[in-house]
Amino acid sequence: MILTFLDVLVLLGVILGLFLSVLLFSSRSFRSDVHRYFVLVVASLSSILTYVYFEQHFPAVALLELISWEFLFPFAFMMYVLKAIKYPLGSSGKVWWWAAPFLILTLAYFVDFFLGFDLFYWLAGNNLEKLEIMIEVKAFTFLLFSILLVGFSYIRIRRAKGLYKTERRWLELNSLFLLVYLWVWMLGDPITLLFDVTIWNYLLAILAIFLVWVTYRGIHHLNISEQRRQIQRIEVKAVAITAKKEPLEGDHFMATQDIRSPIYQKTADKLQKLNTLMVDEQMYCDPNLTRTMVAEKLNISEGYLSELLGTNLKIGFNDFINKFRVDRAINMFHDRQFHLFSIEAIGFEAGFKSKSVFYTAFKKGYSKNSW
Repeated sequence: MILTFLDVLVLLGVILGLFLSVLLFSSRSFRSDVHRYFVLVVASLSSILTYVYFEQHFPAVALLELISWEFLFPFAFMMYVLKAIKYPLGSSGKVWWWAAPFLILTLAYFVDFFLGFDLFYWLAGNNLEKLEIMIEVKAFTFLLFSILLVGFSYIRIRRAKGLYKTERRWLELNSLFLLVYLWVWMLGDPITLLFDVTIWNYLLAILAIFLVWVTYRGIHHLNISEQRRQIQRIEVKAVAITAKKEPLEGDHFMATQDIRSPIYQKTADKLQKLNTLMVDEQMYCDPNLTRTMVAEKLNISEGYLSELLGTNLKIGFNDFINKFRVDRAINMFHDRQFHLFSIEAIGFEAGFKSKSVFYTAFKKGYSKNSW
């Protein structure tokens, strides 16, 4: 048998997909629900690609059809997203109703294989023409079901709060790719008739490339996510990971204001509250922290907050927040408990949205001690 380029590409996608599934499923480092559902997504797509492409050449591959991978895939992807964004539905018992098609069809396949009772043939009244129609309806239902669940997942990602930039981008890219892919597959027959081009091999090749990419990027992404979870679980003293409690009054402000002045007392009070928000409540750890959120906490306007920082500390809002984040990261670098974690994971945990922003802030030499 001579292997074509498409054969090699599909084999590579399948092998990497299954390898990633086995690796993550057996690894003690990846035991969270998020990782398990990600493994199910990759395993489902790898299995679908395997029996669609290789069933004619290797009859034994038909054993994979004992499990309804086509209905497991959209449910697993939805659960992966819901767990990743911590959406309440992901922990609700009601969500398991969406697994009903997978469970029912898998049970039917096992009954057919072991007992010789073909549920679909029986429902079709032992009529082959009706059976073919039912198979087409099942395929169409799978595509609609998948589009519904993946589309719902994409909407939830867009509306999710508290996600890091890289995490949101990763989830959005996967969702968008799958949505476009499913729609193109659904419109495959009309496209073939309209343009007189067979697109099925191209679609299989694209799915194989996606599996290769998601395997390569997925391991890195999941590794960073797992490191962040481990960092959050480590119990350390507050002084080891927070900025020191230092007064925020700048020298310029102290030298030019009358300490008995009501204006000074009001400003000093706001600065102290700001210090409490940063040091005690660690608001800077929120990657989506905005000037509006801080101003509302202080019961002042955004303009007054900017004036407060600019006049007294000679610093802008973003630089002010990043100083605390870099201080937190530096303290973690100096703590032996965090030596095994990557710089990227520590940067995310300190509140930076992306590694590029963290590196830029770090290179500027931000440290609250230098104010």
